[in-house]
Amino acid sequence: MFNIVKANEPLIIKNVNILIYGEPGVGKTSLANTAINPLTLDFDNGIHRSDNRKDVFVVENWKVVNNNMNDFMKLLSGYNTIIIDTVDTLLDYMGAWIIEQTPRYSQPKYKLQFYGSLKDEFAKLIGRLRTLGKDVVCLAHMKEKDEGDLRIKRPAITGGSYDRVMQLSDFVGYLFIKDNKRTLDFNPTDFWFGKNSAKFDQLQVPDFKSNPDFLSNLIIEMKNSINKQTQAQAESVITITKYNQRIQDSKKPEDFNFLMSEMSNLKNGVKVQLWENMQKKANQLGFEFLKKEKKFVAKQEEVTTTKELEQDNIDEYLDNTDKVVADDSDFIF
Repeated sequence: MFNIVKANEPLIIKNVNILIYGEPGVGKTSLANTAINPLTLDFDNGIHRSDNRKDVFVVENWKVVNNNMNDFMKLLSGYNTIIIDTVDTLLDYMGAWIIEQTPRYSQPKYKLQFYGSLKDEFAKLIGRLRTLGKDVVCLAHMKEKDEGDLRIKRPAITGGSYDRVMQLSDFVGYLFIKDNKRTLDFNPTDFWFGKNSAKFDQLQVPDFKSNPDFLSNLIIEMKNSINKQTQAQAESVITITKYNQRIQDSKKPEDFNFLMSEMSNLKNGVKVQLWENMQKKANQLGFEFLKKEKKFVAKQEEVTTTKELEQDNIDEYLDNTDKVVADDSDFIF
């Protein structure tokens, strides 16, 4: 019933949330419909303009959906990918429903509460779709915003909900025309927003008739990339745990030096954590690290030589003499 994923076990990602934005007519809906077994939730009533349409459910208001949520979820159960077209219109519908439930939220002084409820309602929907194991593709129009000397392209999403939509998106891609060809870029640049944990290069979108599974294949790559990262994180935890135990078991400088040679091939992030623990343990045992020789040695006790003692006595004598001279006004040389 309950499944706890241990720190040293990979956390497998089974579904992703994607946000794709661009100008009207650039082919966002057609692109989204190349995902596996998709259902488009048409909030804009513009699905008829797509040249690659699959199954569609036209949503005219959020009240009907919210009042019949269980039936709505059953409706979606037979699909692998849910397309929200567009997310901004969905938020408009949700906003109208929220104000209908709480009329005072229409007043300017309740603006923060309104946007808080709107963000919660959207997150609740995405959470339900995740629970069903669905991949979610949110579509949005593009708008430009001046930031200093630059004009930045970003998703056209209702102000207070923008950050929440971006947070819930695993990938954010900008779709545009370049050299008369559709181009999809998940990389954030100086000119548009993006989110790209898979490190995709700028992608040329193929003709959908010749490659009807373009987004489906891309989503597989997204999941593989994320899961490789979580696998690497799990392996790092195992490595850190193993070496930390060996650090605690070390008793001699030679033990630490041997560990250092073994750790030389580890990833930098792992080495940093282990190095801090190694220095702390070595210091507790009375060892020090010689940077020039790059090795641990036992700390040397400071030995005061006869010459140093003689110089200390001279310095002390001069200090005392200075005090006498300064204090004795009758002293004449």
